[in-house]
Order: sequence, then structure tokens, then C-alpha cells
Amino acid sequence: MAEKNLDFTPDEIQGYIRRAGEIVREIYSEKLNRRVFPGMEPDEVMAKFAENLPEEGMDIENLLGKVRTDVVGAATMSVGPHYYGYITGGGNQVAILAEMLSAALNQNNLKWHSSPVSTELEKLVIRWVCQFIGYSDGAAGAILDGGSTANFNCLAVARKNMMPEGMSRKGLTGMKPMTVYVSGEGHSSFDKAVDMLGIGLDHLRKIPVDDRFRIRPAKLIVQIERDLKDGFQPVCIIGIAGTTNSGAVDDLNALAEIAKEYGIWYHVDAAYGGPAAALESVGHLFRGMEKADSVVINPHKWLYVPFEAACILVKEPEKLRKTFSLIPDYLRSNDDSGGRIDLMEYQLPLTKSFKALKVWMTLKAYGARRLRETIQGDIDNAQYLAELAEESDDFELMAPVPLSIACFRYRPDEMSEEDAENLNRKLAHAIEQDGRIFLTATKINGITALRTCFINPRTTKKDVEQILEVIRDVAGR
Repeated sequence: MAEKNLDFTPDEIQGYIRRAGEIVREIYSEKLNRRVFPGMEPDEVMAKFAENLPEEGMDIENLLGKVRTDVVGAATMSVGPHYYGYITGGGNQVAILAEMLSAALNQNNLKWHSSPVSTELEKLVIRWVCQFIGYSDGAAGAILDGGSTANFNCLAVARKNMMPEGMSRKGLTGMKPMTVYVSGEGHSSFDKAVDMLGIGLDHLRKIPVDDRFRIRPAKLIVQIERDLKDGFQPVCIIGIAGTTNSGAVDDLNALAEIAKEYGIWYHVDAAYGGPAAALESVGHLFRGMEKADSVVINPHKWLYVPFEAACILVKEPEKLRKTFSLIPDYLRSNDDSGGRIDLMEYQLPLTKSFKALKVWMTLKAYGARRLRETIQGDIDNAQYLAELAEESDDFELMAPVPLSIACFRYRPDEMSEEDAENLNRKLAHAIEQDGRIFLTATKINGITALRTCFINPRTTKKDVEQILEVIRDVAGR
């Protein structure tokens, strides 16, 4: 390593990249079927790394060796075929190359001239994502870190465009209290957003759902009418295109009509389910999403892009720009002509990595057809697990399976309700510690259920069959 700067020689960097590549190869050829959860407690993980700030550097070969043993060893193997927790995509290997190249280029696309290629590729990727899900390809957008940030940004756009112009300077003082509407199955990011945006948690109206966990439009209308009568200002109706709990998709067409009737901003949270809109088998569930004023969709979920990549899409670009454009003197460039667009005017962050590269390379390498087929495979896996559960004598399906999330519980030999509840409450942790598979627990109508989410193309039909086998084995101990 050269002493006067931080760079390696060309031969050194090539060798280290090759060594890092060997670690990646080992993960995908040897580690995918190891225990999913590493089986460590916090102090055990920290013990591998705990030391004072190093004054002198470590040999890079030794450092990579430590990554191979300690970092990989303490990682939950979420890229493997047996991980079914939360909504965690399995990533893809083309994007691994993209992340390395992105780090090498170290682009910051706050201004067009600070990174022309990342700016233009982000604009292109936004258009491609719109085309994939059937949304307006004239929409503007940005790629952010996750669905929570993306939903926050979109609610900020709704608030900005639904409230009087003076709000930006005078704040909310003296203005009508705002209301936002979402189903009782809505993501927790909306609670955080209304809190941070000054709308207030009490003004997030959580509308009851039907027996398929979809918002009830008639109840929504009643709530809007009540709020208008009481002097509130409705600013946003949120439709869910794939709930986190069970994958339910609201009647997006009905919500679009209600939003139009009352002149309210219409936002669709499609962070998880959005890509399934491209499928013939389930595309009908998403009719009406194209009418939304804004949409969130996370490529790092069901487009298999590694973390982080979450898209905000806003149908009318100027409404997005109006929300976030603020240009101090030190960010004014000499020439904004020729179609230059500064992405900092379309999002909250100024500094942002070259996220578009991994999304672009994913879409270019695999193409829309192959991605659609892979998404269908995930849905097929969830349906297969649901069939296995329903056909068994010791499992109960707890919710419909419209997409790729299946919720069920273990209840053998006509076990009492109380015993079944206690057993399933303990099972998720016991399964985590067992390590053969990874899933989570949730509540369905107040009852504890085991929840599996399939958004990993490495999972096979045989892997699905193993899920119930492992649960039976762990429960029997």
C-alpha cells in the first residue's frame, strides 16, 4: 500500500478484488444451506470485533480473512433458500458486481454535473419501473433507501400539494388539522410519517378491513364525511398493494374513485406487492394503481435488487419538485440548460449513492420476462405451502394467500385454543434457534400465526415441503 495516500497498487487492488470474489463465491457455493440464523447472542458477535480504535492499519489479506470467518459467520443467511422472514429479497449476483463498481466510482448525484451518468440512469430506471408495473412512464421519481423513507417522502408531497401555499413559511399554525386514511393493515411507516410531518398520530384514520384484510371503502367514505363535517382537511388516501402482514391488496380502483370524488391525494404503497402487477395471474388485483398520484415500490424486495433501493413515483413531476426544491447559493451550477435535471430537487436527501446502477444492471441482465417468471415462481411457492397446510391434519391456514405471503399455525390433535396460542408464540424463536429455516410470527385477527414470505428465486418446491417438516420436528422437542 502506498504511504502517501490510501490507494493500493494496480496489482494489489486486483488481487484483493479476486480474494473478495472468492469469499462471494464461497457464500453462494457453500454457505447457502448452512444454518440460517447464526445462533449467536449479541455479546458473542461483539466479542469477535471488540477492540479500541486501531491506531495502525491491518494487513488487507488478514482483514479479508476476518471478514470471511467473522463477518460471514455472524450473518443471517438471508440470501439462502430457507429464509422466509419479513419481506427480504434474495438479491441477485449481477447487482453484486454493480455494488462494487458503484463504490469504485463513488458518484454523488445531487447535481447533474456531479454525476451525469447516475442522474440519467436513475431517470431511466424510474421510467422502466413505471413500465414494469403499468404506471405512467411520464412520472418523476427517485431511488431512496427503503419503503419507510419513500412513504414519508410521498406523504410530504401529498401534504405540500393539498395544503395552502403559506404552509411552507408559516407552518401549520392556524390551518385546518389534516387527516390521512389507510387500512388497519397499513405499514407502520405511515404512523412515523404523520408524526414527523406534524399531521399527528390521532389524525391517521385506520379504516376497518374485510375478511380478506382489504380496506372497506364504505367505511372510508363514512370517515371522510365525518371529518369534513368536523372541520378537518383530508389530504391523503393510501391504498395498500400487498400488506406486510398477509399480502392483501386493497380495491385500488374503488379508492381511486373515492379520492377523485373528494379531491384527495391518492397514494399507493406497493413497496412489496407492486412488481406482481406485471403478472397475468394476479395483475387484476392491482387495477387502479395507475390512477394514483404517487406510488412507492421497492426494487430491493420483489425485483431482487440488494438493499437498498426504494422508488418513489409521482405522476406529475412538478408536484414532486415543488415539495423538495430548495437551492442555496453553493448548489447553483453555472449552466442548467440542455435538459439538465438535478435530482436533489426531487427528493429529501442531497447526498446519495449510485443506487440506480444495480437496478439498471438487474433489469438489463435478466429482462422483464425473466423477472415476471421468477415472481410467479414465488407466488407458486406460497400457494404450494398453503395447499400443504390445508391438506394436513396439524396445520391451519390463517389468512388468504393472494401473493407470496402465507400465514398459518401449528395445531395438532385438536389442541385447545389456549395451548395452540402458547405453542405458536414460542415456535418462531425455537425455529430461529434450530437454524434450518427462518420465519417470523405475527397476529391474524388477534391470533398468533407463523408467517412466511417468498421473494427468493433460490427457494425450490422441495424447500417449501421442508418448512412444515421442520416445524413439526421443532414443536415435538
